[in-house]
Amino acid sequence: MIIPNLIRIGGQESIDVGTVLSPFEMNMYQKISNEGRKREFLYGRYAIKKNLSDNFPSLDEAYNRITVEYGVLRFPIIKDHIIEVGLSHSKTYALSILYSKDNLVGIDMETMRPDIPIEDMLNESEKVLIGESSSKIEMAYMFFSCKEALGKALKMGLLADYTIYEIQTIQSEKYGEKEVYNFQFKRFPFLTGYCFMKEETEICSIVVPKKAEVKDIIEKLIAS
Repeated sequence: MIIPNLIRIGGQESIDVGTVLSPFEMNMYQKISNEGRKREFLYGRYAIKKNLSDNFPSLDEAYNRITVEYGVLRFPIIKDHIIEVGLSHSKTYALSILYSKDNLVGIDMETMRPDIPIEDMLNESEKVLIGESSSKIEMAYMFFSCKEALGKALKMGLLADYTIYEIQTIQSEKYGEKEVYNFQFKRFPFLTGYCFMKEETEICSIVVPKKAEVKDIIEKLIAS
């Protein structure tokens, strides 16, 4: 089971803080001083809980009775549930994912920033993979985003030696009119990454086990 939910931040007519956040989350929310970060926090919790509500109606719980906490390495968790959750924000989107505990899944949303030399984070082999791409910055961001998703799948983010996230191969495939890139990792051959441009500056990535059926998942993300 792998169920994504991608929502546009600000795309809902109104999100009532008291309806969405549990008392524990409300305490965290009120301690955030940055308004943009508070907005991301609220929309992130909303995305996870809406995903749960849409796909597990048997839970039958009000949003503010569900608490999304943080694990040891600051990854979102829902205690006492058999469902794993993932969350990522960009400037425009909040992406949540639900998956069974027998799966290994990571997601990432990135907003491209041309002022950051992200291509400097690639090693020489990865620069060769990008080659003569017409948009090296775009491709470099895809590499970075896919590595972020890998780190989340491994429940450690990018805290380990950055060389372990190395991308070994990349292939392009079409999903309708959308070009989706398939990434293979040098040190994690049992996982596969998928990455595409959601919008002109918005990148979406997901990492799943190699044998996972992803067609419906990717098509849902593209259409969201």
